[in-house]
Amino acid sequence: MSGDFKCIPITKRSRALHRADFGCLKGVYAVNITLGCSFSCVYCYARGYELAPPKGTVYLYHNLPLLLQREGRHLPIGTPVIINTSSDCFQPHPDILKTTHDTLAVLLHRGFQVGILTKGIVPEGFKGLFSRYARQIQFTIGVVSLNEDYCRLFEPYAPLGTNRLASAERLKSWGINVRARLDPLIPFFSDTEENIKSLLVGLKECGVQEIVLSYLQLRPRILENFQRELPPQISKLIFSCFPKKQWETTGSKTLSKMIPRSLRLKGYARIQKIAQELGLKTIICRCKNPDLGLRGSCLPTELKTKKHKRFFQKRLFG
Repeated sequence: MSGDFKCIPITKRSRALHRADFGCLKGVYAVNITLGCSFSCVYCYARGYELAPPKGTVYLYHNLPLLLQREGRHLPIGTPVIINTSSDCFQPHPDILKTTHDTLAVLLHRGFQVGILTKGIVPEGFKGLFSRYARQIQFTIGVVSLNEDYCRLFEPYAPLGTNRLASAERLKSWGINVRARLDPLIPFFSDTEENIKSLLVGLKECGVQEIVLSYLQLRPRILENFQRELPPQISKLIFSCFPKKQWETTGSKTLSKMIPRSLRLKGYARIQKIAQELGLKTIICRCKNPDLGLRGSCLPTELKTKKHKRFFQKRLFG
């Protein structure tokens, strides 16, 4: 699925690499290829950013590879870099995909460990690059449902869930480590037993062995999107899962509301039981569940801890 959108090239004036300052990503370098995203997911918090472009418009940082060539010289081999904290580098536009390829080529050639979160489809043209640097890449596929009606309602211009699983299977065939992120789980829609079983069976068949779980966090701009873009009866049903009237600062600097702790725990337990029966490992995202007393990080293992330069030289070059 794709929608018509304008891709406008702009020059990035600030640094290409910046350190994230929230949750499990805190202190890790992050890169976004674009400002804005054509997928227009109804629950996307980044659509509420002050600088976010209007729906249907995406700004492309065309000079990103050049900036990274300069900045990367000052960082050691093995530096972790996360791609797509507030956008998606695999949006279906030739200029975005070319800049993505060039950007990743710079990072991987420099010896960085690269973590990529995407709902997009990775084109066949990335096979050569990814196969060569497979040990440096950690892929996370964002998917919560294989149901076409769900995808068209909540993720109107993103690829269907079934197509994302096909992309994950292709990445696995290239030697890439792939896991899945089930986020955000939406009560009554994507956390049902039928939906979860179908999705987890599909992930297992693709060779995915690890999944990260997180329920929807409601933010003021997300609430506005729901009211504007979803049928009233659906938005009201979702809002009923957030009984607290006041907004709170939970886990980030942004005001938000969480589904009650008891309901999240029941939902996670139900999903974990299904996953365990299928032999899948589950991780509950600490970033979006600050009240559960979770430890550790939901980052891929290779990106969690700082490693010495010698270790990565041995891993990359034998």
